[in-house]
Amino acid sequence: MGLHPERWPLRQGGSLAAPPWPSHGPNAPPLLLLIDRRDPQARALVPSLRNLLAPTEAQRLCQLRRQEDGERFLLGRGALRLILGGWLGCDPAGLVLGAGPHGKPELLAQKAAGQGSGGIPPQFNVSHSGELILLGFHLERPVGVDVEQRRPVPEWEGIADRCLPPSESERIRALPEERRSEAFLAAWCRLEAGLKARGLGLFGSARPGSGAGKESDPIHWPLVLPEGYVGAAALA
Repeated sequence: MGLHPERWPLRQGGSLAAPPWPSHGPNAPPLLLLIDRRDPQARALVPSLRNLLAPTEAQRLCQLRRQEDGERFLLGRGALRLILGGWLGCDPAGLVLGAGPHGKPELLAQKAAGQGSGGIPPQFNVSHSGELILLGFHLERPVGVDVEQRRPVPEWEGIADRCLPPSESERIRALPEERRSEAFLAAWCRLEAGLKARGLGLFGSARPGSGAGKESDPIHWPLVLPEGYVGAAALA
């Protein structure tokens, strides 16, 4: 069954509403938040989010030449800071965010702990494609998310043969030709979400389906997203 991400930002009485704290329990599904760049409430946040960025983040933003790339990065990183800061009762600009060996964002430090799970921040992940930015949170387990805008992928067979389990590649080949690109993108999102949850790069582990590491295989969910997008979430 697919998970439905919650729309964000939302306002209540003119103020920005904080999203709910993620559910407790190792088997609870992740909290998923979806930001659409076309949403007027999201666009209204963009100017103020620049003030929350750390110097390294501001530098990265300046290096993004296309406006849409900059807005996606700004909304993803700025929203992450706002949400974590609100949950933890600290200044969003005071959060120290780093990255793991394969680029997965992580919280390194905060000015003050607040409400929630004993002041312990949830684990999180971010993905974006097209107009959408997807954030995933979980209190107890590493989480990974991936979203892709639907599009033709003429080279999907070569990528699938290198990266997907053989059974998955064969399943996609058996579909009518007009459905193969979308099916490949859904399988790709599942793969990426699982790798992100485990903190791995694309070639950082045994090939899926090789029989290695079965006990540590992530739990996956497909996502119910707006028309034109596919996505997945995973917990390691």
